[in-house]
Amino acid sequence: MHRFSIHEASAAEVQGALSVRIRVFVEIQKFPLDEEKDQHDEDAVHVVITDRERGNAVIGTLRILRTADAVKLGRIVVLPEYQGLGLGRRLMEFTEQLIAQHPELQHCRTIKLGSQCDKRGFYEKCGYLPRGEVYDELGCPHIWMFKQVRHA
Repeated sequence: MHRFSIHEASAAEVQGALSVRIRVFVEIQKFPLDEEKDQHDEDAVHVVITDRERGNAVIGTLRILRTADAVKLGRIVVLPEYQGLGLGRRLMEFTEQLIAQHPELQHCRTIKLGSQCDKRGFYEKCGYLPRGEVYDELGCPHIWMFKQVRHA
């Protein structure tokens, strides 16, 4: 799998990550464009998957936000043509290791994310547990999911 690299994004790669998010969340899933980029992007740690065979183009991404009680993952996406290759699971594993070692995030004990309900099974396979009621986010049912951070 040396074709793909998963790493913390450079400034240029953050722009590529936004393009991937727009393609999937706006063009395919039909979420509003003005909701995709927000004030949290400036403070987030962005993680990307790049494809060496496409000139290191960004093909997957997520962002990490620090909250008062947890680390929040969001905007988790792999381009459709790359799904089914295990990249989403590798992205999650890399991110969990990054959180456990990152100086600004090490104090956090819990990772949380708001999963689209039809993606819940993927996150459960990654060790996340649902908590609370299903809620609506922009017309799409979501559920909060949680996992304890394993520190080194």
